[in-house]
Amino acid sequence: MDKLKLIKILVAILTFLIVFGMLSAVGIIYKKTRAPQITSAALSLSQPQGSTVENIQIAEQTLYILVKNGGRSDRIIIINPDYPQKQTVININ
Repeated sequence: MDKLKLIKILVAILTFLIVFGMLSAVGIIYKKTRAPQITSAALSLSQPQGSTVENIQIAEQTLYILVKNGGRSDRIIIINPDYPQKQTVININ
């Protein structure tokens, strides 16, 4: 009788582990196959009309944008991706 109870407990534990393992595997597969969400961000450079972007360069996770025309001198806009609203403008000439 004690052996029968031990077998029943063992079967119950193994059943739980199988069900838990299958649910975990399904969850992991779902997370890996789900398409990542693409976050888009709009950023205004606050430049006058007629300005043209001549060159864009990324260095050390900082975005450098060369802007010309628009009634102002040539300028470089520096954008840190951590704080995109805080922009640094360097006038070239």
